[in-house]
Amino acid sequence: MLEADADQVLLAPQAFEAALLLAARSKELGLPYEPWLERARAVIPAGPDWSDYFAIVQALRVDPLSDDRDRILVESLKYRATTETVAAWRADLTAGMGSAVLRAYLDLSLACQYTVNDRNLTIAAAVQQFGHIPLIEYRAGLCGPTQAPHLTAVREADPDFADVDLALGRYALDIPQRPDQDEGLRRLTSARAAFPESPAIVASIGSLHQDREEWSDALEAYDATLGLVPTHRDALLGRTVTLSHMARYEDAIAVASQILELGSWFTGEAYYWRAWNEYHVARVAEARADTDQAKRLMHSAPVLVLSGMIEWHERRFDESETELQNALTIDAGQCEAAFLLGAVRAERQRWSSGAAAFELAQRCYDLSVTLRREAIARINAGPGSEEGKARQIARQQRAMTDEAQHRDEAAQNAAQLQKRAGV
Repeated sequence: MLEADADQVLLAPQAFEAALLLAARSKELGLPYEPWLERARAVIPAGPDWSDYFAIVQALRVDPLSDDRDRILVESLKYRATTETVAAWRADLTAGMGSAVLRAYLDLSLACQYTVNDRNLTIAAAVQQFGHIPLIEYRAGLCGPTQAPHLTAVREADPDFADVDLALGRYALDIPQRPDQDEGLRRLTSARAAFPESPAIVASIGSLHQDREEWSDALEAYDATLGLVPTHRDALLGRTVTLSHMARYEDAIAVASQILELGSWFTGEAYYWRAWNEYHVARVAEARADTDQAKRLMHSAPVLVLSGMIEWHERRFDESETELQNALTIDAGQCEAAFLLGAVRAERQRWSSGAAAFELAQRCYDLSVTLRREAIARINAGPGSEEGKARQIARQQRAMTDEAQHRDEAAQNAAQLQKRAGV
């Protein structure tokens, strides 16, 4: 019996460390981490150092896409550590109980989340001391895009270490000006295959497909996310936007309504998209009411454009002009607002001011076409596969065709109104 008790004393720190590291890594990967925390709590050794280690992992950031946003917020506020507490923890980690690897991992985690000043020094020191241990190099690589080589080194040394792919996928998508969407999707797809229970991974895939206007793929990813977390706000909003672009108006209205019933998050966006879809199915009074709610919650040019369209539909021309002008004040690149403003003024037989609005729309669309040509040049010069580049370029070209058509129509309308004005 005494020998068995002695064995338990020896094994408890090892079991605690293993459970604690798995809890920390689950947080990083957007996986459910509570079971590992509970397992660690069940075997926590006696002593203040061990309880501090447990508190450190509780205080580590949860991936914002890993769960319901309300729950994440509550957990984050409950366990967030003060600057003084973090400093004390880090001081104790230099020579506390437990393995040096555990203490280095926790110190890196704290430095990367809470401490900016000596972050790079902490990373360099940890890698120099424990560079032969993949777990430490992995944690160093999570500290930001500049540390990505640590992650690629781990993956090259161990092809099965798919933990790195979520961060590498996000880093690829965050490259300024030239995001590598193909690499991002490849990495995220690999991460999903390894960790299918991570809402953060599959929600990130949905967002990427949405950005690429791959609506069916985006919908599949958002549905999968909601299968894991039914109240996942980002997935609900992404699903609303995706269904809207798929012209599934009633379905989009239903999901937007669900966001509003849940409350707290994305309510302005939900009112806007519900109004947008209601307008497309000719439920104008409901669209008007929801647009007014969106305006109270968001200072947004697209909301004002939609409001201006509805006001025009209801023959309230003064209000329509005001909304469209305000949209252009917020965002001069709202070409549709300028075009609609010209149409409203034309209907009111305000020929000169209508022509001026259409000329503004013409210049706006022409600039947009120019910017898309520049975007195509950046795509050609940037990273990614030829297939991926072709897909992005095709999307830009489709938009250019539409914008060129609107530009030419605006020019014709401006010329006609100038004639009527006797210019």
